[in-house]
Amino acid sequence: MTEQGAAVLQSLLSELALVLLPRGMTPKRFSELARCAFVQAAADITRLRNGRVNHSRVAAQTGLTRADVKRLLSRKGFEAQGGWAAVERVIHGWRTDGEFAVCPGRTKPLRIVGRRGSFARLVKKYGGDVPHRAVLDELRRIGAVRDSAGIVQLRRSLNLRRRNNFRFLSPVLPVLIDGLRVASRWDGSKIPSVQRLTIPAETEMDLATVRERCASGARSMLDGLAHSFGIQVGSSRRGRTPTYFFTVTVLLSENLTEEKSTLRSQRLKRSARV
Repeated sequence: MTEQGAAVLQSLLSELALVLLPRGMTPKRFSELARCAFVQAAADITRLRNGRVNHSRVAAQTGLTRADVKRLLSRKGFEAQGGWAAVERVIHGWRTDGEFAVCPGRTKPLRIVGRRGSFARLVKKYGGDVPHRAVLDELRRIGAVRDSAGIVQLRRSLNLRRRNNFRFLSPVLPVLIDGLRVASRWDGSKIPSVQRLTIPAETEMDLATVRERCASGARSMLDGLAHSFGIQVGSSRRGRTPTYFFTVTVLLSENLTEEKSTLRSQRLKRSARV
């Protein structure tokens, strides 16, 4: 891999990490998912005419051992609890361990420090080598606990329910797939099929105007193209995947510069304190 290629891939993974990390994805869990995905891709490529997979060829392509290939291909699903972050392990122990829960799912308020039945003891038991102060700070940051006078209580939090739930990616998955396929077929000699237009907006009112005009324009363009080919937006002419097809994908994205995003976050925090 060239240095430039590694930098591009690193940039892509960094953006992905920024989205996945707050939802509880860890490097270990992501690595296992990636291993499964690469093995499955290699299996699809090297599948024999009789439908069987050549494990040796998959191992040669992926750099894994044949034993690893066989294990990954035989799995029926991903082990959801593998590679948990310290926060997840602590919350799970808090909810299930009789020392810290009245009954499964009903947690006790805990003293932050103490020898038994304390938050520090909970983190020592389930958090690995992460200090209890660091875990407590992270739980506070995601709004998972409330604490006062040296007592901490796990709370029902929307952020907790969202952790480890990646269904939010479903609507943009077709866009990502289309973009990756376009990029993978680009040989550098032709103009790539991805075109991007950035429209500045100085105020939120300007942004609302730009948003509506872009959304309306995108709908009109897609409806016009669909009408000219006698199809509906989101479907093919015959209601099935044809042998050849051309996909038009429109992604409308709102972004703030890093400076404005920081200022907005600070304003929200000040408003919350007031």
